[in-house]
Amino acid sequence: MAQTVLNKGISEIDLGYYPGTLLLHGMAELAMVKKDSSDLNYEINLFRKFETGEIKGHGSFISYQYGGSGVPYMVWKKNTKDLRSQMSEGAKRMFDEQKRSSEGILVPPWVKKGKDQVFIDVAFAVTPYLLYTGLDLKNEEYIETAIHETTELFRILEDRKTGLLHQGRGFQGVGKISEDNWSRGNGWGAFALATLVRDLPESHPRRGEIEELAKQFFSAAIKFQNKEGLWHQEMTDSTSYVETSGSGLILFGLGIMLETGLLNQAFMDNFTLGLRGYTSYIGSDGSVSHTCGGCLCPKNGTKEDYINHPWVYNDEHAFGPVVLAFSQAAKMGVKSITPLKNIGLYCITDSPETPRTYVCTARESDIAWENDRIAYRVFGPTVRDKVGNGIDVWAKSVDYPVLDKWYRLNNEGKDYHVDRGEGSDFYSAGKQMGCGGIALWVNGKPHPPKTFDTYKIVRNQNDKLVFELNYNTWDTPGIELKEQKIIEMVMGTNLFKVTSTIESEKDTEITLAIGLTTFGKQKVHPDKKNGVLSVWEAIDPINGNLGTAIIVNPDQVKDFVSYSGNEFVLVRVQTNKSFTYYAGAGWEKTQHFDNAVNWQNYIKKQVKNITF
Repeated sequence: MAQTVLNKGISEIDLGYYPGTLLLHGMAELAMVKKDSSDLNYEINLFRKFETGEIKGHGSFISYQYGGSGVPYMVWKKNTKDLRSQMSEGAKRMFDEQKRSSEGILVPPWVKKGKDQVFIDVAFAVTPYLLYTGLDLKNEEYIETAIHETTELFRILEDRKTGLLHQGRGFQGVGKISEDNWSRGNGWGAFALATLVRDLPESHPRRGEIEELAKQFFSAAIKFQNKEGLWHQEMTDSTSYVETSGSGLILFGLGIMLETGLLNQAFMDNFTLGLRGYTSYIGSDGSVSHTCGGCLCPKNGTKEDYINHPWVYNDEHAFGPVVLAFSQAAKMGVKSITPLKNIGLYCITDSPETPRTYVCTARESDIAWENDRIAYRVFGPTVRDKVGNGIDVWAKSVDYPVLDKWYRLNNEGKDYHVDRGEGSDFYSAGKQMGCGGIALWVNGKPHPPKTFDTYKIVRNQNDKLVFELNYNTWDTPGIELKEQKIIEMVMGTNLFKVTSTIESEKDTEITLAIGLTTFGKQKVHPDKKNGVLSVWEAIDPINGNLGTAIIVNPDQVKDFVSYSGNEFVLVRVQTNKSFTYYAGAGWEKTQHFDNAVNWQNYIKKQVKNITF
C-alpha cells in the first residue's frame, strides 16, 4: 500500500513543495523498513537533485529548499554521508535567517507584522529538520529549537476543552485563535511530536516533558476516532467528511506511541482499525480520496468554515500521510490487514460506475467537471496561446464519471475525441465561446478575456460541486476589467450555474456577450421573453446532434446577435455587482434528448425552476 501510493505521489505532485518533502520523508521511512539498497540509493539521488537544482525546493521555509526533513533523517540514520553538507547548510540558514514570532517560533517570511501569526503546520517544517540535523552534528541549539517549536505551538494552540489543537493565531485578528480542531492541523502536530518522542535521546533533560505532552495529545485524539478508525475534517464533528491526510499523520504518530511503549498496547486495535478504514479511501492505482485542499485559517476561522473547506481527489497533501502510516505499520511488524470495507471504495479508480458530481484539474491547469449526464472543461494559462476562455463540452452517454479515465486513455494514445461507447470530446471550443463563455461587447464586436489565471475548488462532493475561476488577463477597449466566475453543478441536470462578477475601478453599466459556438448547421432559438438562447445542431454524421443553451435574467437581455461562428445573447451588467446565468448542453445519444423538440422542452422546463 505504501509503495503504490508513493509511486502515484511521485508521478503526481511537485516534490519541491512542502507536500512533496513530506512524501519524501515518508519514502525515507519506507526505504529503511524495506532495507533495500536500490530504494535507498534512489531516495538519496532524489535528495541530491535539490542541491543541483533539478528539483526546485520552494515555499515558506528554507528547509524545503534542501529537501525537507528526510535529508537529515537519512544522514542521521547513517544511510549516507553525501547529503551532510546539504543538510548542514539548510539548517544553518533556517536557524539564522528564518523569521520568528515573539515567542521565538520559526515562521514564514510572509506573516503580517503586528499580528504575530503562528500556525501548527510550521512544526512539520522545523522540528524534524533541526532535530535530526542537531542529533547528527551534536548541535544542542538546533535540538532545543526543534523542541521549542513544537512545545510552544502546542502551548499556544491547545484546545483545553478537547485536548486537541487549533490551527492558528492572528489570522482573524491580533491574538485571535481559530476555533477549529482541524484534522490535518492536528496531523502536523502529531507528526512533529512523534518524531521527538521517537528520536529525542532518553538522556535529554526535556524527554519527560515531551513524553507527557505526547501521552496527553494522542489520548485526546483517540477519543475522536470514528468507527472506521479515522478522523473527520473537523475532528469534533462527525457529520463533517472523513479527512485522510490528518488521519494518516495521526495514525503515523499513534504507531510511534505504541512502538515506544508510551501508549498501552490495548490501543493497537485503534491503530489497525485506522489502517483498515484507510484502505477504502486509497485506490488500487495509489490514488487517494477525501483530502482537504490547502487550508489556513479560512474566513473567520470557525468550525463551520473548516467544515465547508472542500476535499480534493489526489490532492498534493494526500500521499505522504499514507506512506508514513503504512510504513510505520510495516516497521512495527504488521504483516497484513483486512480492509474494513472494499479497497478504494471511495476512489473513482475502484468505483468507476458510481454516479457523482466531480471537478478535477488536468493537463497542468485545465479545470474539468461533470455530473451523471454531461461533462465540461475550461482551459488554463499553460495553453493560453492555443485556446480561449470558452467552455468545452464533453458529451457522455453514461452516468458514471469519465474525466479521469478519458484523460488517462488519452495519455496512453487512445484519443478522447473518439467514442468508445461512453461518448467523446467532439465539440471544439478552441478560441471560441464554447458553451457559455463571455466577452465584453463594444462597437459590434466581442472582446473576450484570455484563459483563466487562477482557480479554487470550493466543493467537490458526490451531490454538488462548486469552484471559482479568476480571469485577470483581459484586453478591453477603454476600460480595465477582471472577472470572478463561480460555477456550480448538481446531479440530474445538463445545466451548470454561473455567478459572475465583472470588476472595474468604477461602477458602470457594460454590455456582455454570452456565447454559444456553432459549426454551420445550427438551428437557433432566441427567446427574449424568457431570457433563453438555445441551439440544436447536427455536428457531424458520426456524433450526431447536440443542443446547447444559455439562460439569463430576461430583465437584462439587450439583444441577440451572431458573430464569427458564435451565437450571442447580449446582456446589461453592472460592474462590481454579481449576476447569474445558466448554460449547458445535451447530446442526442442519451436517453434524455433524441431530437430538437425534446431539447427545447427541457430548456423551457428548466426556465420555470430557475431564479436569478
